[in-house]
Amino acid sequence: MIVSIDSTLPTFKPVRFQGGLNVLLSSKSAQGDDRKTRNSAGKSSLVDIVHFLLGGKADTGNLLRHPLLNDHVFQGTFRIAGREVSVERSGAKHGRVFVDPASAEHFGLETKPDKETGALSVSNETWKDFLAHRWFDLPAVVKGSPFEESFTPSFRALFGYFARRHGSGAFGHVERQAEAQQRWDWQSNLSYLLGLDWRVPRALHLVKQREGQLDELKKAAKGGAFGALIGTVAELRPAVVLAEARATKLREEMGRFEVHDTYREMMGQATRAKVEMQAISRRAVPLRETVAHLRASIETERPPERDDLSRLYAAVGIELPDLAKRRFEDVERFHRTVVENRRLRLHEEIETAERDLAEGEIRFAGLDAERGDILRILEGRGALEDFVTLQKRLADAEAEAAALRERFRSAEVLESRTTELSMERIGIKRRLQEDHQRRRDRLDEAILLIGNAITTLYEDRQGKFEVEATDNGPEFRITIQGDRGGGISNMEIFCLDYALFSIWGRRGKGPGFLIHDSHLFDGVDPRQVANALALGAEAARAYGGQYIVTMNSDIYDTLPLAAGIDRQGVVMEPRLSDADTTSGLFGFRFD
Repeated sequence: MIVSIDSTLPTFKPVRFQGGLNVLLSSKSAQGDDRKTRNSAGKSSLVDIVHFLLGGKADTGNLLRHPLLNDHVFQGTFRIAGREVSVERSGAKHGRVFVDPASAEHFGLETKPDKETGALSVSNETWKDFLAHRWFDLPAVVKGSPFEESFTPSFRALFGYFARRHGSGAFGHVERQAEAQQRWDWQSNLSYLLGLDWRVPRALHLVKQREGQLDELKKAAKGGAFGALIGTVAELRPAVVLAEARATKLREEMGRFEVHDTYREMMGQATRAKVEMQAISRRAVPLRETVAHLRASIETERPPERDDLSRLYAAVGIELPDLAKRRFEDVERFHRTVVENRRLRLHEEIETAERDLAEGEIRFAGLDAERGDILRILEGRGALEDFVTLQKRLADAEAEAAALRERFRSAEVLESRTTELSMERIGIKRRLQEDHQRRRDRLDEAILLIGNAITTLYEDRQGKFEVEATDNGPEFRITIQGDRGGGISNMEIFCLDYALFSIWGRRGKGPGFLIHDSHLFDGVDPRQVANALALGAEAARAYGGQYIVTMNSDIYDTLPLAAGIDRQGVVMEPRLSDADTTSGLFGFRFD
């Protein structure tokens, strides 16, 4: 239930709620004229504020992100699980929801202190998960559950059926709580709300996704660059057979082809020469690196300088004796001998490496000349040319056959996946039918609630609620005789929302309130509006909840309300008006 809505905006008019029927009125001033409207009074804005406080998106187009409202805090008190919970949220800090500390501790919410004020808050995602668990029995911890996956029921989608918004196009379709709501979304969420298996429409959506991807591949395979890469099974089957036949024929010709033994021997010599030349080239690389390394080593080889040690001792104020100097001279002569020997050894290694390089270059030149002579001899020889040409033709034919076989396998996979997906669709439809049969009591409950609502709304019309298992998933239809008109179509929406409110109210779950914006009653006969208010009030009393309606006073005053409804007692404070710019919900008007 909603207890109150308020704001730090000084001109905002606090809204107080009560149990049962609540009517928020917008009055037309006596001094007004027909050109004045009450569209800016704030009736629909109240619904937007409720959504905002209950985890709604707060993108830049959201009402509460308006520059004149963005920095103001909106406050709401809600009765959740028998406890009054106060929450605050602002456009400036829309990612956080500030929950009163006692409630946050009571429910075990993970809070975080605000850097500026120190007030405890929870993330908007945590807040939505909490409400989803308390109101709609979704898992307390979503991570690791089936609801963590994509295309599953979510709190915001479920809650949308209890507070439809005109701005999101919620009054255009019975099954959708927003104009942009996709088929999988309303199928999964309505299935969940009605107690059906939501996993079936989700499985169907996943199949549709794969079908869409497959269709794109098949379209691409029929033309364009991708078409040249794959094709179809029908087109590729003969192409593969013919290509393999050509390769087999050429292979047989190669087997029968004979080249003179001399030519074969010369071809072998040319091949061996080429292989040895490549080996010489590879051997030359490390030899050159060795020579460069050895030359660098010679440059760095030098005996230690005696003066360096003398300067070191002098720096610390110690004078070396003659005996020490003679010993240094002996050591110096020894080191010079070692260095000279080392240099001689390095020179020998350099000469050996350079000799190997030179011999390799001579051998390489000889092999190159020998190979050139052989190739010149072989050049123009018909038998050899024919043999080489035949080899190339065979290689091309085998490559073409292999490519066609691969394309053929890809095309087979595409076509087999189409069959598999069609079979999956059939299986999903069977699962859907079985689920509807197994949960017949849940369907019967909704059918009876909606049927009774239609009978109450229209004494002279018949209607029904149908849930059909189709190839495209569950279809939810409410039909009332003569429902081509907008007014009757709107009452079909009322019947579904009323049934969902009642179903969850009977279980002691759900948000505990149902909100209908005045746009729902556009074009509806006053008698049906009065009957709808009576139905909503009765359900609210029965389940200890609220039926909240926003309406224009001139329409409300003419309604033939049921005897049990206190016309003035159900009207909420404040009463909005178009008398001046300060009479609306926000106390001023803005674009």
